[in-house]
Amino acid sequence: MPSDTPPRDWREEPDGASIDHTRYTAWVDAARDVQGWYSDMSAALWDAFLGQQAAWHIEGDMVEIGCAYGRAAMMLGLHTRPEETLRLIDYKTNHVTEAPARIRPHSPGQVTAIQSYSERLDIAHLPMRGTRFMHIDGDHGRWGLHNDMALADHTLAADGLLVLDDFLAPQFMGVTLGAIEWMAQHPQSFEFIMVGFNKAYLARPRFAGEYLHFIRDALPAHLHALGHHDFSLWLTDERRACSCFGITQRQYDRDFITREFAMGKPDKRADGKPEL
Repeated sequence: MPSDTPPRDWREEPDGASIDHTRYTAWVDAARDVQGWYSDMSAALWDAFLGQQAAWHIEGDMVEIGCAYGRAAMMLGLHTRPEETLRLIDYKTNHVTEAPARIRPHSPGQVTAIQSYSERLDIAHLPMRGTRFMHIDGDHGRWGLHNDMALADHTLAADGLLVLDDFLAPQFMGVTLGAIEWMAQHPQSFEFIMVGFNKAYLARPRFAGEYLHFIRDALPAHLHALGHHDFSLWLTDERRACSCFGITQRQYDRDFITREFAMGKPDKRADGKPEL
């Protein structure tokens, strides 16, 4: 069940995500020739969330299961602080050697690699509740998602963010089935906050409200500032029924599509934003 804890106001943070865009620019340059399926839109979204974590003074390491060539992990490395560690987990030898070497020159923090299938990973390699951002891009199977969600539950901090690759992708339905099944069995662990552009974003229920308010009040401005205008955020159900934004390519030339607008009714708020 969503938390009723009043959210902090991102606008009171002078070092918020909507102000500092330097890491996104650095990612564009560093990842220009790096192979992978990680899109510019995903990079912009991660830059926004990671920047806001910095504004909220959220601390912790980062983890990626399935680093491939390091295109996505490059964004994590750019946001890693000197006292933090980015852990890359992959079963391929070339991935765990080449990706960290590619990222280290751009990362203020430590970049380490673990060569392993995630289901064989010694959980001691991941600090309990010590990770603030985790990306699961592993074997894309139903049972694999059960395993990786359990790893995320062990290591993700109370205010951390979990991202699932290929959620709702028809090519990899095991990702969707595995994630929803695991969450149904562990309803207090994670809550969806946003789904779209091939990824799902999850937070701990007690902190989900913070991220939802950030998505509504700051994320569009951050994306526009980075030159990404082809998006609309949808919130078309009551939060206690579905506490999750959808993000799609732009429709109706609006940043937000509310339940009222989708039903042909006037928006409840004058600014057209959804109520939370």
